[in-house]
Amino acid sequence: MKICHLSTFWPNRFGHTHYTDNLIRGMRAHQAERHLVLAESGSERRETESYTCVPCFSRHLDYVDGIVVEARKTRLDVMVIQYSNDLFGDDNRFPRLLAALRGEGIRTVVNTHSVYRQAARTGFRPGRDSASFDRAMGAEATRIQVHAPRMRDDLTGRGVAGAKIVVIPHGSRAMEERDPVKSRLLLGLPGDAKVVLFFGFLWIGKGIAFLLDVFRGVLKAVPEAFLLVAGHTRRTRWASYVTYLKARAAVLGISRRTRFWGAYVEEDMVPTVYSAADLVAMPYRQDYSSVSGVVHQTAGIGKLMLCSRGPKFDEVEAFAPELVLAHDDRRGWTSATVRALSDPAWGDAARQKIVRFGEDTRWDRVGRTYVDLCAQLLTEAVPC
Repeated sequence: MKICHLSTFWPNRFGHTHYTDNLIRGMRAHQAERHLVLAESGSERRETESYTCVPCFSRHLDYVDGIVVEARKTRLDVMVIQYSNDLFGDDNRFPRLLAALRGEGIRTVVNTHSVYRQAARTGFRPGRDSASFDRAMGAEATRIQVHAPRMRDDLTGRGVAGAKIVVIPHGSRAMEERDPVKSRLLLGLPGDAKVVLFFGFLWIGKGIAFLLDVFRGVLKAVPEAFLLVAGHTRRTRWASYVTYLKARAAVLGISRRTRFWGAYVEEDMVPTVYSAADLVAMPYRQDYSSVSGVVHQTAGIGKLMLCSRGPKFDEVEAFAPELVLAHDDRRGWTSATVRALSDPAWGDAARQKIVRFGEDTRWDRVGRTYVDLCAQLLTEAVPC
């Protein structure tokens, strides 16, 4: 079975790169064939025991013909596509690509990582909205894969055939747990601090300003608390937002107990950052269906988490509703954070649920599901 992944890839350090790499590992745990990665420009042309990477498209150009030419060379069976609108656009190129691959006899599994509101503006014609684009994608793809039932329901609600949609959870990868005190000292934090961590890209939808307000209240009850905001902005236009956050921390009087990392966290430092934390906070304000990779990283190392109630954190609410709060409930967030930092019995009980969730969503289990899906697709005729 010849399996290909269409994605951005190393050394490009986007979420799709990590996801694709982990998925290949998970699938090869059950079927050891080498995978092909047709990758975005900037990826490294490389061949390893696990994969062959061939850069062949640019998100800024009409990428259809370049991808199809490379796919045709290798006589693929299934192409797994890591779709997001920033990588492939939300115009007519992507449905055209799916139609062209179908014409080549290649089955496609589109992993769409977010399902936006139906009326969200897109470049797809006719319609120029998310619902029109999703219907076109659903008509041309062999399968659309989503991470949560709400994402599936959102797609079927706008007219995508339910038989084409498969729900497979995001994977969790076990992360090395390093000594917490040494990790804090290495990061320039007090060794005895109770560390609240925000991890990931910084933008206004992540609720970081709200978290600063919450943390001021937390410090009153837990003076040894420390807030680490570890991440950076994807785009320079968000630099002013980070400046605002730092100024807000100063106005709130919490600057001495707050640190902004200010750069991409390199791979070898990620376990250190998580190991330093007592709690990972995700106060996001996102009204569209998705799941959080940070949730699965946190589960992979077994740390406590608190999340906003909403479509991004449905899976957390399902296994531990006490870890989910309204995104604007400052008093509730403050109380829950203080409890997470101060009540070992409560924390241990919640942590057991998080660890179990991480086990249930291990990448090798996700990979097994994918191998089975690809094998099933090979038994079906490719509709022309």
